[in-house]
Amino acid sequence: MYNLKLKNMKTVLYSVCFVFITIASFGQNKDIDNIFSKFDGKNGVVSVNVNKDMMNLASQFDSLNVQTKELLSQINKIRILAFEKATSQDKVAFENLAKSLSLTEYKELMAVKDKDMNVKMLLKETNNRIDEFLLVVTGGDHPALISITGNIDPKLLGQLRQIPGMNMKGMGLEQLAKMHIK
Repeated sequence: MYNLKLKNMKTVLYSVCFVFITIASFGQNKDIDNIFSKFDGKNGVVSVNVNKDMMNLASQFDSLNVQTKELLSQINKIRILAFEKATSQDKVAFENLAKSLSLTEYKELMAVKDKDMNVKMLLKETNNRIDEFLLVVTGGDHPALISITGNIDPKLLGQLRQIPGMNMKGMGLEQLAKMHIK
């Protein structure tokens, strides 16, 4: 009898662990995670990771408006890769990985092609909330990847450009304030 209870408890425990692991990995794009892992710490590649704690701290800045503070409270993580001084090999490797990204679960908001540079703004939604905003810049001299995850109200997305360090000219973020996303 004791062995049967122990066996049942183990089965329940394994089931609960499986559910938590599944939930934790749900919604994460492994391709994007792999790109960040591959280039993190590489010479000439700027890698920025801002976590939820920093978002909460930044949301307390007096200089920010109410909507920007609300947006910051809804963001879990911001990750940025910028290849400004990277080797041409790293830039090509990034471009190849970016081209092979599985983006079927994303909705394309905007695509800009200018000479040899391509910019794509994408988002992943669940129940009219943004799970991830993705900006992919390929070609040109400054390839980049920006991933912003959270549970974000689409009406606040335009406030991204108000966050210090996120108002990058030419990246299309200035257009977010003009967009109306349902």
